Amino acid sequence: MEDLDMLFLVTELLDKNKQVLVHGKRVAKLACAIAKELKYCNDGIKHISLAAIVHDIGKIQIPAEIINKPGVLDDNEVVVIRKHPEFGYRLLMDMKPESIIAEVALQHHERLDGSGYPFGLRAKDINPVTRIIAVADVIETMVSPQVYRPALSINAVLEEIKQNSGLLYDFNVVAASLLLIKKGVLSV
Repeated sequence: MEDLDMLFLVTELLDKNKQVLVHGKRVAKLACAIAKELKYCNDGIKHISLAAIVHDIGKIQIPAEIINKPGVLDDNEVVVIRKHPEFGYRLLMDMKPESIIAEVALQHHERLDGSGYPFGLRAKDINPVTRIIAVADVIETMVSPQVYRPALSINAVLEEIKQNSGLLYDFNVVAASLLLIKKGVLSV
């Protein structure tokens, strides 16, 4: 399937949940800046952009009352929300995209130390593109208001990614992110 055809179909699906689309676009902007700093080629950056835009597409299959719940999720709701990477993977694989795009949707909550989900993958098993998008996702989520909390400060974001560099997040991706924030290139 051509990239534009897939993008059209995905945009149509994401139109069901504007929040997922807006978040995906913001993550894509951050991820592309990080990838550029890491010297990815233009084709690689194009794939990163598309993968970032749709990384949370599985959330369109999560009930709105869970996605939009203003309070803390209960244990059952956490189980449901943690299924969105697998839902997204299946949806994207049905569209026959580049495998990296579906893989990113599946892995974007995995962490280097194995503490992530859905599979508890460790560093060597997490795709390098996913590592970029994971950090961009964390940054964007933290600086944006959520239904369950207000936006956090840039200092909180910096503390999170610095403290967990090499533990949860790829060291090189964090270093590139910090450099871009310091230069003012990565605006959050």
